[in-house]
Amino acid sequence: MFFLRCSYGHLIFCDDDGFYIVNAFSGTKVVPPCLKSDNFIRTSYVTLTAPVASADSHLLVGSGGYLFQWRIGSDSWLEHYPKVPFLRIEQIIAFKGKTYTLGSFGSFCIVQFSPSLLIQKFEVVFEEDRTEDRYWTNQKTWLVVWDVLLLIKLEAAGRISPEAFHFKAFKLESLDARKKKARWVKVDRLNNWAIFVSADGRCEALSFMNPERWGGRSNHIYFPSYQSEQPWAAAQLWQRANNHSTSSWLLKTGSQ
Repeated sequence: MFFLRCSYGHLIFCDDDGFYIVNAFSGTKVVPPCLKSDNFIRTSYVTLTAPVASADSHLLVGSGGYLFQWRIGSDSWLEHYPKVPFLRIEQIIAFKGKTYTLGSFGSFCIVQFSPSLLIQKFEVVFEEDRTEDRYWTNQKTWLVVWDVLLLIKLEAAGRISPEAFHFKAFKLESLDARKKKARWVKVDRLNNWAIFVSADGRCEALSFMNPERWGGRSNHIYFPSYQSEQPWAAAQLWQRANNHSTSSWLLKTGSQ
């Protein structure tokens, strides 16, 4: 089987027979019915929309311009052609009754599943420079639920030191449905929270309250250090840091 994604605490695999949603701790599996469609060629992305136990949980599978939707426990798949240019969902997160996604080419979308599938695409506008952002080179991004919906950005800190970087944080401030723009404003501190991110785009970002309970530090972003003696490293939000393994993420030109 091939590992496709970790989503809401479950591992999603596939083989020639179909997909498998596996609880990483108990080993129990949820197996969707076989996906049969002439428009399903190969999997370009796959994700859950909510925890498996939720009544609103779906498995989404992308294949080219098509989107396939399976409600957990149902007997069949729904097939959609969203007509959203260059849409490839890379991250999806549910927050206060709405489903948000980050996708290819820096797209930010709201996905509605009922009564029918509707995807609204917004351009991202940051308060810091008031310009639209396309997640160009030397950036990586993550959506994460904190007290609000956060967008975490990893950016190169300058050209002088190729290994210098910093993490930035923004919260979703407003959505302009008419102009199709999503405005994000700066978050200076995470207070008594820490956030874990991964270089592997198949893993979602996670937030934790009171990290001091296990020896961690609040207002820090934790990331893999790829060192056996210290598997995790941390950087304070908005502060310049240096780490060779982290700077190598920036060479992926913003891809997840």
